Amino acid sequence: MQVLSHLNPQQLEAVSCGDGPILILAGAGSGKTRVLTHRIVHLICDRQINPANLFAVTFTNKAAAEMRERVSSLLSKLKMPSVRNDELWIATFHSACVRILRSEIHHLGYNPSFTIYDDSDQLSVIKAAMKHANVNESAMSPKSIQGKINKIKNDGETCETYSPSFSGPYEDAFMKVFLRYTDALKLSSALDFGDLILLTLKLFQQHPEVLKRYQERFQYVMVDEYQDTNRCQYLLMKLLAGERGNVCAVGDEDQSIYGWRGADITNILNFEKDFPSARIFKLEENYRSTKNIIEAASHVISYNTERRDKRLWTQNAEGEKIDVVECYDEHDEAHKLVNEIGNQMAAGISLNQMAVFYRTNAQSRLLEDMLRSKGLTYQIYGGLKFYARLEVKDALAYLRLLVNPDDDASFRRVVNVPTRGIGAVSLEKFSRRAYEQGVSLYAMLNLAFKELSVELGLGRSEKNFRAFYDLIESLKEQKNQLLPSDLLNVVLEESHYRQSLMDELTAESQSRLENLMELKQSLVEYELRCGAEGSDRPMTLEGFLEEIALVSDSDRLDPNAPAVKLMTIHMAKGLEFDVVNLVGLEEELFPNIRPWEPEQPSDIEEERRLFYVGMTRARQKLLIYHAKNRTVFGNSSFRVMSRFVDEIPVAYRNEKKADYFSRRRHYLDRPGLPQSKGLGGRPEGDDFSQLRQGDEDFNQVMSEEEDNPWRRGMRVTHPTFGVGVIRSCLGQDKLMVDFGANGMKKISLKFVQIQKTGYGAQP
Repeated sequence: MQVLSHLNPQQLEAVSCGDGPILILAGAGSGKTRVLTHRIVHLICDRQINPANLFAVTFTNKAAAEMRERVSSLLSKLKMPSVRNDELWIATFHSACVRILRSEIHHLGYNPSFTIYDDSDQLSVIKAAMKHANVNESAMSPKSIQGKINKIKNDGETCETYSPSFSGPYEDAFMKVFLRYTDALKLSSALDFGDLILLTLKLFQQHPEVLKRYQERFQYVMVDEYQDTNRCQYLLMKLLAGERGNVCAVGDEDQSIYGWRGADITNILNFEKDFPSARIFKLEENYRSTKNIIEAASHVISYNTERRDKRLWTQNAEGEKIDVVECYDEHDEAHKLVNEIGNQMAAGISLNQMAVFYRTNAQSRLLEDMLRSKGLTYQIYGGLKFYARLEVKDALAYLRLLVNPDDDASFRRVVNVPTRGIGAVSLEKFSRRAYEQGVSLYAMLNLAFKELSVELGLGRSEKNFRAFYDLIESLKEQKNQLLPSDLLNVVLEESHYRQSLMDELTAESQSRLENLMELKQSLVEYELRCGAEGSDRPMTLEGFLEEIALVSDSDRLDPNAPAVKLMTIHMAKGLEFDVVNLVGLEEELFPNIRPWEPEQPSDIEEERRLFYVGMTRARQKLLIYHAKNRTVFGNSSFRVMSRFVDEIPVAYRNEKKADYFSRRRHYLDRPGLPQSKGLGGRPEGDDFSQLRQGDEDFNQVMSEEEDNPWRRGMRVTHPTFGVGVIRSCLGQDKLMVDFGANGMKKISLKFVQIQKTGYGAQP
């Protein structure tokens, strides 16, 4: 077929492979999306497979949209008719499961018009469940309960099947909250993200007749980013594949970086054990990066043991060496980074082709300050999502309540927004009455004000509950008579939400009003997409709410905006840039391993995979920054360069050492420092000696005696407090040591023996 002619031999072999299980090991930049989309077109055109018999899943809406677009383009080139979305399923795991559950969830006793709760909704339900279970937040963190519930669901367990590994007060309290949380979701006709996949799995396991229908329909199953699947997704995929076993899994174990959220790397490592007849194809030619970058990255990842035998290579130019930039501290790092951005701009590289990656979100603050001070525009990936903003969540809660009145999380959110005289005490009392009746909060209002079968007994606040009930009933009557965008206007007017913001007369309230206008624009765009020629989607409020519930962090960002892109490396997966700057390459920060905790090889290997992902995002130039000192949680400390930088062979590195005068220059350029035009940017009255005396970090570095056997950053073991890191040396016989959970301690070497165990997190 003509569209296969430009594939390389390995890609062509993988695309044209026949039936049976297939694993395509696709290295970074090796064209995995090209292979997946061409395989879909090959099955439709050459093998004459009905598009309705194909099922392809990936992890982001962006990736799914790109795959659909490429398939449509290839079919168009072949003069083939376009394929509708309801014929060919190319979707994320979550959206595919939502589609199945909307049709089949009644088998599990749920309402098909269920609401999808995001992380913040889930957390609010957990907090309410803790109150009902009499579990104090000081004893158990709601966030920790949320994390544990999500892990249990990712592992394919429910509250009925989960069995704690040990018994005790903590597990007993957790199980009470877990059971109450599960009941609350079902009562609210709501599912969290874990439920979307877990309940689909449960549906197939408990109802074989439903599973059989989907197995007969989906004769070919394709899974993108297979290394990121958790156990629940893996079990779901195996069930769908059935006896045919026509599974095509595409992934790269070297890019498995989501273990912290349940991804199981053994799924891809053990593929042949799960499918003994599997054929393996390796895509090792990289089309993205220069030889220096690819070979350096390959050397680094070779230190991992949890991987398959493959090595990336490229026919691209050799390119520049990797710049390893040593900095005195985080201020010097930010200064050098911004200077480098200026140099790249002068060389003709546009801002949207430059990226800055960091290990933790907290690192962005200083970088942002420096970029703003130099007038450089930037865009943060993974910041506060638009749909997570307070006023947007409020408006959406009203709309969700009109679609699903049993949605308790939305009820709690807006019952007193804007203020209508319903306090926390009254709401809690009302909630307990609803719980005793075994109904949702809105159903309780129905019993009180429509059926007149119960007494609320809420005193003066009862009339305020009645006003809220009348408002929602009025809005429900208008729901099916208006376009979703017009309904939003009515909600904001009749609830007085818009007026309450206008009455505040502040810059913040004006910004919130603008966000509500943007929400309306989002609804209008949705209506236009649904009404476009060839669209097979009905225009409903339910459809809009489902679409935005499944939106990911990067879906609303414009990659072509003329701005430097700032993000954590986890957010960088799937992206590529001409120039990549990796900052903070120091022990304890990257790898993000605490020195007082024993190192786990699997943790270090995932951190190394994360570094590998960061390196392989760069097309032309890669710069790595590390600081000799960094302030963390208010404490400045000596830093040791990351072991990952040492793992890059010297032949691929261009070392740029720090010097005192570069430190002096960046100090003088710090944002907000008083400037004097007559002194070329120096603070008035400043001289060399004052600069040294006024710079606490510099003094601390210079004050360490050369013959002192103890150094900041050195890891030590104390007979009582365990492993710690020296934060400062008070002469030769006293140390300040950070023992992590045991706190900061002043140690007198005259009275206690401690042992040296290396630097930072290194053994």
